[in-house]
Amino acid sequence: MRNEWPEVIGIGSTVYDTLMVVPAYPTEDTKMEGIETKVQGGGPCATALVAARKLGVSAAYLGTIGDDPFGKFMMDDLEHWGVDTQDVRRIPDSVSFHAVVLLNQETKSRTCVWSRGTVPQPTVDDINEEVVRHARVLHLDGHMLEAAIATAKKCNELGVKVSHDAGGTYPGVENLMPYVDWLIPSEEFALKMTGAATAEEAAQQLYDTYHPELVVLTQGVRGGILLDEKGMRRYESYKVEVKDSNGCGDTFHGAFVAAKIHGLDNDAACKYASAAAAVKCTRLGARYAMATDAECRVFLKERGVEL
Repeated sequence: MRNEWPEVIGIGSTVYDTLMVVPAYPTEDTKMEGIETKVQGGGPCATALVAARKLGVSAAYLGTIGDDPFGKFMMDDLEHWGVDTQDVRRIPDSVSFHAVVLLNQETKSRTCVWSRGTVPQPTVDDINEEVVRHARVLHLDGHMLEAAIATAKKCNELGVKVSHDAGGTYPGVENLMPYVDWLIPSEEFALKMTGAATAEEAAQQLYDTYHPELVVLTQGVRGGILLDEKGMRRYESYKVEVKDSNGCGDTFHGAFVAAKIHGLDNDAACKYASAAAAVKCTRLGARYAMATDAECRVFLKERGVEL
């Protein structure tokens, strides 16, 4: 039995990650000793839910997962961070999504090799409508599209906000876009989706075509673009000493959702999310390195930033 209904629910990818820090990217057909290894949960949607949870927002993951060791680890990890998994359907005799991530210690770049596994995507029947009805935000990442689109439509009817981490131009993702309230695309996604020449033009096209409440276009260390009913303006990133950028974008998305649930306006939510992403970059790992609400606010206060 639930003690409370989750404020943010997510449908999308969850991944078993083996993160290994290496001195440089290895040459083909050679051996190399790694510097440090972490086994962790990953995936844009699931990791954003953990970020929101660490920032004080209750969260639940919905969908399907294998009953293999990868799947068991991912469910245990989500539960460790306080993300509700009661409505996840475990699929017997299937392999869960998994990946190996190499982090180059010298350049701080990451290289990911992944396998989708054999887990079937959830259907509409796998989604608990009562959980959707009580949520404040549905967070999506473009995966599990059939269930995502159907649930986003239901959210529109119920007045539940729909947030979309638009990181990949997956087949059919354009069918999801009309139901999104908070559209948070990467610059790469926006340019590819629209064919625009600049990020500003791409943000405007997405806003005019799909009519979300807002577009927050992310540009990594350059900050990004916020476009809403007040018009277009930039938001800034914060300069830090980077140890590990893996999971930084997912942290931004989860933090933006948390900020909105906390009642911040769009500009303040971008500052808050940028702070959360910056703090994460200073520490190794995705979920372990994520900031708390108090850490975000101290980080911003030290830089003279008001929310």
